[in-house]
Amino acid sequence: MDELIKTVRQNKTPIVIALAILMFVAFGFCPAIDVAGKAKINGLKVLFEGSGLGFSRFLSVLIFLAPMFVVLNNSVNLKLTGKLSEHFCTLCFIAGVVLCLLFAIALPSGISLSWGSWLYMLISLLGIGVCRIDIFTKNYLNE
Repeated sequence: MDELIKTVRQNKTPIVIALAILMFVAFGFCPAIDVAGKAKINGLKVLFEGSGLGFSRFLSVLIFLAPMFVVLNNSVNLKLTGKLSEHFCTLCFIAGVVLCLLFAIALPSGISLSWGSWLYMLISLLGIGVCRIDIFTKNYLNE
C-alpha cells in the first residue's frame, strides 16, 4: 500500500489529467442517458441534438467543461492565486459530481442516467481522491 501511495503522489499530475480525459470520454462517447428504457444517447448528442431538454442541455455543457478545466489547468498552468491554485482540480472534480447529479434531477420524466454518467461520477470521485491523497493518507504514513 505504501508503494501505491508513493506512486500516486509522484505521478499525481498525469493521473489527474488521465482521469479528466476519461471523464470526458465517459460522458461524451458512452451512453449518458436512457430514454424510456429503449434508446441510449451519449452526452455529445444531448449537447448538440438535444432539442427539448432545456436546462439539462445547459448542464451537459457544464459537465463537459469540468474535466476540460482540469486538463487546461494541469497542462497550461493557469495563473490562479491563493487557495484556488491549490484546490482548483479538486473543485473541478467536485463540480463534476454535483453537476452530474443536478443533470439527473433536471432530466424530464422517462429519461434516466445511463452507465456513462455513472462512470463519469465514479471517475470524478477517484479524481477527488487523487487530488487530496495527502489529506487522506496523512495518518496512514505517520504511523
